[in-house]
Amino acid sequence: MLFCSHEFKLAIRNDIYSIPEGQASECIQHLTADLSESMEWMKTTCSLADEEVFGESNANSSMHGFDLQVELFGRGLSEVYALVLDSLNVTAGNSSIVGRTMKDLMAVIRPYMSILVGPESESVNEFISSVTGRTSDVRLAGNTHDMLKFGVSTHWVLVFFSRMYMSCRSLYRQAVSLMPPDVSRKMSAVMGDPFTAYSARDWMNKTDWTDGGYFSWILQPSASLPVIIQSVSDIYLQGYVADCCPLIYVLLTMALQRLVDLNRQIKSFEYLQQSNDNIIQFKLLDDAGSSLYSKRSRKCGKRIAVFKQEATDLTEFLMSYLSFLDNERLPVNSSNAATFVDTCNQALHGSDKWVFGVSSVNEKSLPAAIWWIICQNIDIWSPHASKKKLKMFIKHVILTSLPYITKGCTQVERHHTNEAHFLDKISVHQISAELLADSVLYEHKFVRRHLASRFCNLLEKSILPLFGDVKLNMSPKWKEGLSALENSYVVLSRKSSTCDELTGGKPASHLLSEMAADISRESTAVKFTACQSLLRLLCWMPKGYINSKSFSLYVTSTLNLERLVIGHLLECGDSFFSHKQYELLRLLVACRRALKCLIMAYCEEKVRTTHSALIPVLFEDVHSVLWLSRSVSVVFRLQETLSEDKACEVADMIFSLMDHTSYVFLTLSKYQCPSAVSIIAEKPYTEQLNSDVTQEQSSVNESLPCLDTSNDVESCKSVILIAESLKEQAQDLIISLKDAHCNEKSSDEIDVDWNKLSSMVSCFSGFMWGLASALDHSNATDSDYKAKLLRWKCEVISKISHCINAFADFICFSFHMLFVKDDLQPNHLSATGNFVKSDDRDSSLVSGDSWKVTVNKHGSQSENVTSIAGILSKLDSYECLPLNKEWLQSFLEGDHPKAAVLIRQLLIAASAIVKLNLETKCTPLLSSLVPSFTGISQVLLLKLADGTEVPKPFSFVWLDGVLKYLQELGSHFPITNPTSTRNVFSKLLELHLKALGKCISLQGKEATLTSHDKELSTNTLHSHIGSASLSHPYYLDEFKARLRMSFKSLIRKPSELHLLSAIQAIERALVGVYEGCPIIYEITTGNVDGGKVSSTVAAGIDCLDLVLEYVSGRKRLNVVKRNIQSLVAALFNIILHVQSPLIFYRIAMDSERYNGPDPGAVILMCVEVLTRVSGKHALFQMDSWHVAQSLHIPAALFQDFDQLRISQGPALSNSLLNSGSQDCNTVGGRDTCVVDLQFSVELYTACCRLLYTVLKHHKSESERCISLLQESERVLLHCLEMVDVDLSVRKGYFSLGVHEGVKCASSFRRIYEELRQQKDVFGQHCFKFLSNYIWVYSGYGPLKTGIRREIDEALRPGVYALIDSCSADDLQYLHSVFGEGPCRNTLATLQHDYKLNFQYEGKV
Repeated sequence: MLFCSHEFKLAIRNDIYSIPEGQASECIQHLTADLSESMEWMKTTCSLADEEVFGESNANSSMHGFDLQVELFGRGLSEVYALVLDSLNVTAGNSSIVGRTMKDLMAVIRPYMSILVGPESESVNEFISSVTGRTSDVRLAGNTHDMLKFGVSTHWVLVFFSRMYMSCRSLYRQAVSLMPPDVSRKMSAVMGDPFTAYSARDWMNKTDWTDGGYFSWILQPSASLPVIIQSVSDIYLQGYVADCCPLIYVLLTMALQRLVDLNRQIKSFEYLQQSNDNIIQFKLLDDAGSSLYSKRSRKCGKRIAVFKQEATDLTEFLMSYLSFLDNERLPVNSSNAATFVDTCNQALHGSDKWVFGVSSVNEKSLPAAIWWIICQNIDIWSPHASKKKLKMFIKHVILTSLPYITKGCTQVERHHTNEAHFLDKISVHQISAELLADSVLYEHKFVRRHLASRFCNLLEKSILPLFGDVKLNMSPKWKEGLSALENSYVVLSRKSSTCDELTGGKPASHLLSEMAADISRESTAVKFTACQSLLRLLCWMPKGYINSKSFSLYVTSTLNLERLVIGHLLECGDSFFSHKQYELLRLLVACRRALKCLIMAYCEEKVRTTHSALIPVLFEDVHSVLWLSRSVSVVFRLQETLSEDKACEVADMIFSLMDHTSYVFLTLSKYQCPSAVSIIAEKPYTEQLNSDVTQEQSSVNESLPCLDTSNDVESCKSVILIAESLKEQAQDLIISLKDAHCNEKSSDEIDVDWNKLSSMVSCFSGFMWGLASALDHSNATDSDYKAKLLRWKCEVISKISHCINAFADFICFSFHMLFVKDDLQPNHLSATGNFVKSDDRDSSLVSGDSWKVTVNKHGSQSENVTSIAGILSKLDSYECLPLNKEWLQSFLEGDHPKAAVLIRQLLIAASAIVKLNLETKCTPLLSSLVPSFTGISQVLLLKLADGTEVPKPFSFVWLDGVLKYLQELGSHFPITNPTSTRNVFSKLLELHLKALGKCISLQGKEATLTSHDKELSTNTLHSHIGSASLSHPYYLDEFKARLRMSFKSLIRKPSELHLLSAIQAIERALVGVYEGCPIIYEITTGNVDGGKVSSTVAAGIDCLDLVLEYVSGRKRLNVVKRNIQSLVAALFNIILHVQSPLIFYRIAMDSERYNGPDPGAVILMCVEVLTRVSGKHALFQMDSWHVAQSLHIPAALFQDFDQLRISQGPALSNSLLNSGSQDCNTVGGRDTCVVDLQFSVELYTACCRLLYTVLKHHKSESERCISLLQESERVLLHCLEMVDVDLSVRKGYFSLGVHEGVKCASSFRRIYEELRQQKDVFGQHCFKFLSNYIWVYSGYGPLKTGIRREIDEALRPGVYALIDSCSADDLQYLHSVFGEGPCRNTLATLQHDYKLNFQYEGKV
């Protein structure tokens, strides 16, 4: 239907918005007249239909005509009328006349609606008869089906009048609120509205308030809205209501309007009642006055009771339609895979979406329309809903959001919008997901009170098909759980007491046999999906509302579910249950992820509000922390029992499980340490000096009374609890390692449980990083914090320090034992027997002798150097450790992933120790740790940079440990002696350059600068994945970002000497030479494939960009200034060598040009760095020839752009680019290259940016090189002629799309606009640029096609700017030169449009 089409409604809305305010009343008058005609039309045609019913036998056709008529009346006309009224613009100037014309409109509606809202029981039937002209007896003439159909179709009449009344009521109230006081009171009295026209003082002084109800504007007195709703429901909404969906929506909307009024009246009368009670209570009046106010108070109480009852009735009606959402919920306790998948697919494809129109509400979209009303107005109806209904609402919110979560949508999708940015359509699942993501939801008390309990209840139901009837809210019994874990070490398949306890004594094996009865893996996965979706929902929904009670409930349920899952994992020992194991492992990872998110959010909120983050549940029992680490270790033992086809997925899950656990420990220590440490640091210095050794060795409870509050005491206990529990596990593990080595002396390798080691290291690295973060934060907020830390003598710090020493010892021992080989043995693990003996196990973690033996053997470091500054100054004197480089190389090839993960965890732990040294200056063991981990970091990054094969994606994941370590190591250079550490600093710079160059080579044309990522992040398309074609480009991008962070730590606050070393290293890289090796030149040109540069050259460009962005301070900037000329010259040299038409092509992987960075990406990076330099003219001066070269670059790069073919062989010469007969499929047996559209657009916009930046900041130099600017402008303008060219004109040649062309034109016009901004300098030349534009626009360009309309529209503001810069003589000169023809006509048209749309004439 035309009236209901979206485009038609949008056109009406826009037209009504544009009506001047003085004509709003005329619009209402026309609508009134049209409404009167529509009513007459209804009566006349319905009467004729009546005659046909009694006069002819074909009653069915007559009934069909009647149905169409009332549907047109209620669906079409009501939509248009309501849209007109809702779109009118009411102001203070037209409010009075709008109010008067609204009274005339109501005069047409009132006679009909007064029948509907009257007190008679048959008012609905009489109302329908008055509108249609038919009596109720007419329905008796047909059969039963006709009677039913006639009765249902008349609901459109109710829809029409209800919508008209709601729109009129809203518009009239808006007008009344803008009228003068006297007029507004009279107008509001007509409506029976006691609030809109009165101030608070007037309202309190008035005593004869009357409220005629929702329909008081129609009839006084009138029936209440609940009564009318009930009357309508009795007739139309009994049984099957699919045909009355719009009526339901309208009734719900009316109920909400009335609830708004009732809430305001209830609040007002409650305030008035309280005011009267206060007067009586404080005896401010005599007895007579008190009696009067007491009477008023009772009267207010009666009114409040009446209003609340009506509000309760309306809310009950509103909430009664929650049952319509039952089909939209995810069946959490259902094992029916078909139902589950159907629900998820429905959410994904949006078959039940509502298009935001009353007339468009049907059986499918009604749930979405109802849910939209309810969720958008929670604050209106929630005060009057029962506790049961509130819980039901929360339940529906969670369940209806799960289909989106199940489909992996971790972020709520934005609604579809049209060109006017109005909402287009939405589904139930979108509404719920967006509601849960909105923090406003959690401001409601009932949500904060009931959400946790409802969620956990649903979580219990979701695991019902998996584990039976389980109570997850019971307090965890950690001893039993840990005992079950210990038993699993002895017999993996032994029955876990945890399962029996949680399942009420029902054997887990029985439950597993029930699960195994499923014949398909899909049905098994479906059983787990609901629970996983709930946990995923818990991770991303806002948690700032969580209080201690809710947090305890969430964590208890999550931990109990963890214990249940692990118990079943231990029983799934054979291959028959391998798929069950896989799903259980996924569920365990989801549990640990949810636990991490909960703890992080709760601690952040508690610290923000109370400055204390004592965590319930986890610190109520010492065994809870043990569970976090040991449960992970036990699960890792099950990896071998899973089938090989899931090996990669299982490895990813185990890695995630390890990472989540590490973050849990990080958060626990980070937020527990500050409250304990701050109090300890404030302990009087004299008291600390008097504390002797005996006091330091006393128990924790005896040393804690010095703290101020019980929370601080508990925080100290919790910190010590974590540290000591981790230390005990580390001691046990290192003893087992020594024993394993002693028992395997005759074998080549030691039997190492890599996952167990990795999990242990990840736990205490998380703890140390949390401690380091806490100290870093305290150091930033307290200038005396380091001095206080140096005076720590109390036992709490002693215990923590002792544990950190043990961790450092464990790290060094594990590293040397597993990755360092001895000179005497060929195998990398056999030499550990020379320095590790089993009888030394009791003292190894205390003294650290176990690793000092190896250090003294392989190094020459003196024992008195303990700080990192001292170690870095003499790092060159260390001998390289005999690492097994071939074995490490295999890690990059994807072999030994478990050992690679362990290296990552060891490096992260080492970086935490380095960070702690920076904060406390008291971390030991650095003389071994720093050389060892610096050495392996160098080996690994060099192996990555020098490798010829594409690394496995997982390599970029575990190598981030190297970058984390180097980042923390780099932050120590500012406090070192720059002279003694210059060599080490330079080596680290070279290492970063090589690794960064490798990343740039792998990224291909997607390689960009940091500044480019920030400015154009939304424009990067991932339609291809660079030259490397990695399966996971995200890993490479993240690795490169982490590498940049590590490099920034070296250059952010360096000494002048260190910065000079960095600048010199970057300059050598840009020039293409090595230090001390000037013969080798890494920039080449002259072959048919275009120029090439090495990866180090590309990395130099990236690092120069980082230097320009992050180096600050006068002295440091002076160092950059002294070298900027040579750096800029090197950039021009790179562009000169590499430029070629082939830079626009995407290089094939097997091409010879694939060996290094993509030349096009290198040129783009150079252009962007030149733009940055030219934009900082106050800091970095550019020579005149630098400006000239900058203006020439766009012309040089794009001069052959119009000759590019769509696809091209990679080894063709430039002369073949123009060959029309060239076969573009294969060249020499190699794949063809295709023009990279996205890159071409980015390079074009970068060149435009370079031009207008140079024009802005180097005006005089640019004016002297105006011919170069004109040439670049001409070439770039010719490129815009290539937009969407007909293939018949340019068959086989490349052309830009319209969207890309508009983007390029928008950048190009900035050149014209900048010329106007610098009119004083370039004004005399602007007519030349205008002439060139007119020439191309008129069809005299190289392609003779002119410029498309879309491109011209994007260019016009810039063209108008050129005209504005031209003098009258210049324009007259162009007029004369063009002569008769299209160019003169174009100039005249441009001048006319300029005066009409652009020129300022001094008028507003």
